[in-house]
Parts: sequence; structure tokens; C-alpha cells
Amino acid sequence: MTAPRTFTVVGNWKMNTLKDDIDWLTGVLKAAPVAPNTEVIVGSPSCYLAYARQQLPGNIGVAAQNCYKEARGNFSGEISPAMIQDCGCEWVILGHPERRTLFQESDEFIGQKVAHAMKAGLKVVACVCETKEDRAAGRTQEVLAAQLESLAASISDWSRVVLAFEALWASNTGVLATPAQVQEAMAMIRKWLRLHEGNSVADSTRLIYAGSVSSGNCEELARLRDVDGFLVGSAALKLDIVDILRASRVSCSRLWAGQQRLQATSQLISHLRDSRFNHLSLDTRRL
Repeated sequence: MTAPRTFTVVGNWKMNTLKDDIDWLTGVLKAAPVAPNTEVIVGSPSCYLAYARQQLPGNIGVAAQNCYKEARGNFSGEISPAMIQDCGCEWVILGHPERRTLFQESDEFIGQKVAHAMKAGLKVVACVCETKEDRAAGRTQEVLAAQLESLAASISDWSRVVLAFEALWASNTGVLATPAQVQEAMAMIRKWLRLHEGNSVADSTRLIYAGSVSSGNCEELARLRDVDGFLVGSAALKLDIVDILRASRVSCSRLWAGQQRLQATSQLISHLRDSRFNHLSLDTRRL
């Protein structure tokens, strides 16, 4: 029988954090109870990679949000895998939907970056996505297959890869993907892996979902057969992240969960009280 896949929560801070924000978020993450068999990773802006790594406890991974396909050279504004590692970090997020759409990164280019990052020794959160137009035209399977094919050709060790799927039409649009829609897409990805990479890769590779994950829908989504965690955007900057971290389908008893919820609430109240006095300028959107 295949061992349960590690539930993985990646909080992507994007371009939304300064040092004060990282301090606040670090306190929240330290106080949050993490369910057994759960791995937590945060995606930090490049300029704060070393600072985030210093502030966060060792059991929380830190990922760069991008890297280039070369080790060094005249590539102003880029960051290499070696630079990421020099900051003490071992993860990178590649192929994020915003890189694919806003910055027009092609499947081929993303594949080149994945190949180089893996060769350099980084672990990769590799992203695939579906747009509103893809969904409307019924191209979900076709689009995912093309992106997966390009990624798979670049992946040398699947044990160092987490695959993230984002339904772009359900990200900050006010339209939520239903659990059935999420499971359908994740099952497509799992099936593709089984057909093209074999049962071992299909059974062991973690598939995480992105698309307006919040405290309101995380528990239901976490129970889906092919969802092994979440790539979290705006909710990673709020107290929602505490509920999301507890949403592992590999859970303990209700008694344990209740006890942990009470403990977390007490710790968070204490942390927020301290934050109010120490960081009066904190953005109130997080509270």
C-alpha cells in the first residue's frame, strides 16, 4: 500500500511583504499548529530570502519565487539557483501562472529553468495553470498535457518536485472552483503522470491546488482524493493561513484538532497583542 503523500502548503508572499510583514507572519506561523505529515514552505521576494530564512524556524522551508536558467552572466535583475542556495534556501517556484501570463514565459523557457534549478540541487514547486478561455473552450486537458510534457522533459528527480495547479479563472475573480472541478483537474494531472511517468511517480508526486484557497474552503478541498496541499496567495498574508495549515486530510482525532485550535487561538491572541504594541503600523488587512 502506498504511503500517504506529505500534505504541502506553500504560502506565496509574492510582492506583498516588507520586513515588518515578515516579522508578523513569522510570529503567526510559529504559533500555528501544523497537522502531522504536513510540510510548510513560504515563497519570499528575492531581496528578503536571507532575512526570511533567518526569521523562520527550520521546519518551514523558504522558496524563491523565480530563478534564471543560467548559473551566472549578464542577466540584470535575475537570480540564480546558486544565489538562492547562498541565502540558505532550497526551494524555488517556477512556471507560476503570473510568470506564464504577465511575463509571457513559454513552456520551453520554464522547462529550461526547471532543468537548471534541479541540476543545481534545488527542490522545485512547478506550476501549471488553466485560464478562463481554456475552461470555456473545453481545453483543460489539452493545455495541462502540453505544460506537463514540457515540465516532465526537464525533471530529473520527481522526489524533489511538487506540482501546483492553478485555476486562473478562480483566482481573485470572485468565482470559486467547486470541489468537483478541482478534483477533475487534479485527477487529469495524476492520470497524465501515470500514463507518461509510471505508477511510482503518479502515486508519490504531490499535487497542490491554487485558486483562492481560504479558511472557508480549505477543509473541503483538503479531503479531495488528488489534492495534496495548497499554493496559497493572498490568504497566506492573513490569519486564514492558520486554518489552511490545519486542513491536512491526514488528520488526528477531533479531540486533538479541538485542543490544537484552542491552543493556537491563545498563542495568536498573545502574538497579536505583542504585535499591536511593537508594530503599530502593521497593515490592518491582515487582522
